[in-house]
Amino acid sequence: MTCDVCGHEMRRVPTADSRVKEAWVCPWCYAWTELGAHPGLVGRSWYEPVHMRWERADAAELPTGVSHAYGYFGATLCGIQQEGVVTSPYPWFPDSDDACPGCREAAIVIDGRWPVDVRGEKRERLRPTPPAGADWPPF
Repeated sequence: MTCDVCGHEMRRVPTADSRVKEAWVCPWCYAWTELGAHPGLVGRSWYEPVHMRWERADAAELPTGVSHAYGYFGATLCGIQQEGVVTSPYPWFPDSDDACPGCREAAIVIDGRWPVDVRGEKRERLRPTPPAGADWPPF
């Protein structure tokens, strides 16, 4: 699937949510698209500023005293990839005293990858192209 924010190819990610049939994430700008269990149900990410966008990463093996942002693909934004790295129910704030500097830097870089014309409430976005062989209808 092609990302409707930046045009890069998206990667399919596992989902445990029964309301979501397929979940896709762009490894370049971290936009996501979810295809619902019922035809026609589609969820897509919207632009959020760096300080409102990320959830805190959670894993037993992450260092204590440092908060990391969850970056999909079982890893933190700074690249720590371990068994069991998941998103927590808590937000991650890049300006907090305990925020990981690597996650902060990655969040700023990713934010810059969102074109200005797709930011804001009334933005226009192209519909994503279904992947070849997909069993869901085009939008």
